[in-house]
Amino acid sequence: MNHCLIQAVINSSPQMRYTKESKTPIAEMTVNFKGLRDEDPSRELKVLGWGTIAQEMVEGLKEGQSIVIEGRLRMNSVTRKDGTKEKQTELTASRIHHISPAEEKASEKKETTISNNNDKNSSKEKPGTPENTQWDSSPLVPEVDEIPF
Repeated sequence: MNHCLIQAVINSSPQMRYTKESKTPIAEMTVNFKGLRDEDPSRELKVLGWGTIAQEMVEGLKEGQSIVIEGRLRMNSVTRKDGTKEKQTELTASRIHHISPAEEKASEKKETTISNNNDKNSSKEKPGTPENTQWDSSPLVPEVDEIPF
């Protein structure tokens, strides 16, 4: 099964276009994501969204925003102007999750604490928002092979 989860920062705001036949919306943007290790360079990836995902991308995403994208990876062969072929990776998004910056969460907690001190029932944290959202980007396979043979 081809299913990926990538944490990235949006390089370019999503642009909308439509298919010729059925006028299905397609949104396209580029994102930047870090390598697994500190010395690994960051990479750029083209992300596509179809239908309602495309509309959500255009309405809710902007350049510089941190997101987690779920979807399918695909390799395309593209012919350059000089006639040579190039392979490009693209991700077709099935879900996009917004990540709140730490400063935003801290200010939300401050506001909640202040209003809770003033009125115990007036404010609560947003439902469905975990307190400490962190993504583990460590490699799935250890760096050192511990098999004794």
